[in-house]
Amino acid sequence: MKVIDISAWQEHIDWQAVKDVGIEGVIIKLGEGTNLDEMFFEHVNNAVNYGLKYGVYYYAHASSIDEARREAYTVDQWLKTYIRGENPALGIWYDAEDNSMLNGGQNVVYPIANFIHTMREIGYNYVGIYTSYNWLTNVIDLQPLPLDVPIWVAQYYHENSFNLEYPNRVCKMWQYTDCEPIGNMKLDCNIYYE
Repeated sequence: MKVIDISAWQEHIDWQAVKDVGIEGVIIKLGEGTNLDEMFFEHVNNAVNYGLKYGVYYYAHASSIDEARREAYTVDQWLKTYIRGENPALGIWYDAEDNSMLNGGQNVVYPIANFIHTMREIGYNYVGIYTSYNWLTNVIDLQPLPLDVPIWVAQYYHENSFNLEYPNRVCKMWQYTDCEPIGNMKLDCNIYYE
C-alpha cells in the first residue's frame, strides 16, 4: 500500500489527486515538544473525508528516559483529547532523527524504547519508530529494542536495505522518496507492508 506522510509544511494538498494516484493512507505529524502541529486537525479531517487510513507521528527530542516518558505522556494526552485515545490504523510513530537526541550520554535506543514501552503501558498497541537507515545501522544500538517494535525506515534508494539486512525485525514501512509528484506538490512517499 502506498502512503504519504505530511505535516504543517504541506498546507495545500490536492487530496483528490492523492486519491487518484492510488495513495491509500497518510501518516500525519501530531506535534513536537509541547506544540501540536498546526495542520493536524485539517490533515486528519481530510484523510477521513477522503477515506484514507491514517497514523500519526511525533517528532522526538528526548535524550533521556525521563524526557522520553514525558513525550509519551504528551502524545497520550493529545490522542485522548483530539482522537478519543484511539489506536490509529497506521500506527503511532516516534520520529527519531534529531541530533538533540544524542546529547544524553547513553545510546539513543533507551529513550526510544522507553517512549514505546510507556505508550504500550498506557494501552496503545501499535507504536513504532521512524528513522533513517543510517541511524538504524550506525547510531541506534538495536540489540536492546524488542524484536516486535515496528520500524519505519527512510532510505531514498531502489530497495529497502534494512528490510533485507534485518529480516528478524518488523519493518512496517519504507519511505523511499521525499519528492513524489502528487497534484500540486512533491510529497514524501512510502510503501506500507500489510
